[in-house]
Amino acid sequence: MKYFTHNSPKIHQNDWQLDQVLPIAYQIPAHYLQTATTERQQSFSTLLSRDVFSEGDAQALYDYLMQRKTQWSAAFLKMLSPWLEDELKHYEALRRTYHVISGTSFAAMNQSFHARTHEIEPIAPVLVDEFTILVTLIFDEIGSVYSYRRDLREYYCHFGPAIQQIGHHLVKDEGTHFNNAAEILLTHHTDRLSQVEPLLHTIATLETHLGKYYKTFLLDHAQEQFRFPPQFNRVIIQVVLARLGLAQHPSQTTLRQLWQWTPPGHTWTPIAS
Repeated sequence: MKYFTHNSPKIHQNDWQLDQVLPIAYQIPAHYLQTATTERQQSFSTLLSRDVFSEGDAQALYDYLMQRKTQWSAAFLKMLSPWLEDELKHYEALRRTYHVISGTSFAAMNQSFHARTHEIEPIAPVLVDEFTILVTLIFDEIGSVYSYRRDLREYYCHFGPAIQQIGHHLVKDEGTHFNNAAEILLTHHTDRLSQVEPLLHTIATLETHLGKYYKTFLLDHAQEQFRFPPQFNRVIIQVVLARLGLAQHPSQTTLRQLWQWTPPGHTWTPIAS
C-alpha cells in the first residue's frame, strides 16, 4: 500500500504490479477454457469489450479536470494522480484479459479506443464543482466495487487464478478510490454534507435516464443496469451515506444481494451483445 501524505487527508493507493499478475504474453491454461462454457466465455468477452474502454476513458475525464485545475483543492489534485495511474493500469489489465478471453488483438483495441468520442455535456450537471465531482466519483466507485464483485463471481473466477486475481485487484482499487474521495469530502467539504443525499439521488436519476454511456468514465453503469437488482442504487446511496457518517450501514445480507442477485430464470447473468 502506498500513502500520499503531502496534504491532509491521507490518500491511499494499492501497490500491485500488473506484469507479475498477468504478463502480456500470458495464456489461459487450456483446462479452464474447456471447463468454462462457451456461453460464459462469450458473455465475458462482451462484458470486457465495454469495461476495457470505460476504464481507459479515465484519461479523458482527467484531461477535462486538468483544464479546470485552478478550481481544485490541493488534496483533490493529489488524489487524481494515483487515481489515474490505477485506472490506466485497469485499462491495460482488462486489455490483456480481453485478449486472452476473446482473441481480440491489441491493435484492434487501439483502433477502437482512438475512435471514441467523449461527451462531457450529458453529465455536466454533476461536474459543477469539486464537491459535486467528489460525490459523483464516490457514487461511481462504490458502484464499481459491487459491479466488479459480481463480475468476479460470474466470470473472472472461472478462468484461472491469474484472471481471478485481476478481478480481486479491481475490487480493491475501486474501494480505495471510494475511501479516498470520502476522506476529502469529510476533510474539506463538511459544510456541504447535508447536500450529499439529495445530490446522490440526482446522480442516480441522471444515470438511470442517460440511456447510454457517454464515454466519460463516470456513470458507466448506465450501459449495464439490467445486471443489477432494482434496489442497487438505493443501497449504494446508503453505503455512501454510512461512510460519511450520515446513515446506518446496510446489513451484509443486503450488500450480498447486490452482487449475488441474478435476473429471474438465471443462475448467472449472461451479457447481451
